Amino acid sequence: MAHGKLDMGKAWTQATALMGLNRDTIGAIAGLFFFLPSMASALFVPVTAITTAPPAGSSGGEDPAVVMQAAVDQMTALYADNWPILLAVFAMQFIGSMSLFALLTDRGNPTVGEALATGIKGLPSYIAAQLITVIGASLAIGLPLGLISALGGEAVAVLAVLVALVAIIYIMVKVSLAAPVIAIEGQRNPFTALVRSWQLTKGNSVRIAVFIALLVVVIGIISTLVSGIITLILSALGGGVATIGGAAVNALVNALLTALFVVVTVAIYRQLSDDLPQRAADIFE
Repeated sequence: MAHGKLDMGKAWTQATALMGLNRDTIGAIAGLFFFLPSMASALFVPVTAITTAPPAGSSGGEDPAVVMQAAVDQMTALYADNWPILLAVFAMQFIGSMSLFALLTDRGNPTVGEALATGIKGLPSYIAAQLITVIGASLAIGLPLGLISALGGEAVAVLAVLVALVAIIYIMVKVSLAAPVIAIEGQRNPFTALVRSWQLTKGNSVRIAVFIALLVVVIGIISTLVSGIITLILSALGGGVATIGGAAVNALVNALLTALFVVVTVAIYRQLSDDLPQRAADIFE
């Protein structure tokens, strides 16, 4: 199914308009489902630095695969030790994201309560779609490239990793609209939602990837500078103030970025969907 080319300028204009029109509701949902869980995670989950130093007694020229495996093992241990908290945080953020999708894209002008109900109902389908994507990508990309890198040596392994990263980014772009499909179109079949997202992004994968990459770079630089300055000020106060203040700053940045990317995804969906609500078209006429 053919779609028009994504207009990145229009998508950003629509996103900022949506944020302006719904700032109170977006702020409430982001505060409850993004800020507070991130704050709790920052305070109760220990921060573990991922070390890539070679083990003691090694030559220092460690195989990249060994170093990567060590980092993966550390992350696995972190999740294993704190999975109840992290699971609750992920669930809250998923519900918040789905609720925002429903609130901003549903043609029925839902209330906050109705949007939350839609978010909760769509959560199993959304999680299933994520799991299908991860498992499918692992089988389609990870296994062949893992075999190639194992047989081809270090240079081939590095090339395989680069190819895998490109393929992963491509798949993420292709399935990026599955969440609004579940929320707005009421699609509860995760396979159908993924196929619909794949169709919606047809012919616009590169544009979507470039648009998101530009946002990540620009907003990442701004948020890093702002959070860095605030964290430096808080560090001067020392003790618990610095710890709690730093956690609050990081949680606020996470909440703002998450809400922003949800709204941007809505704007992209509105452009590419064949079933745009009439009220959405009226807003931006």
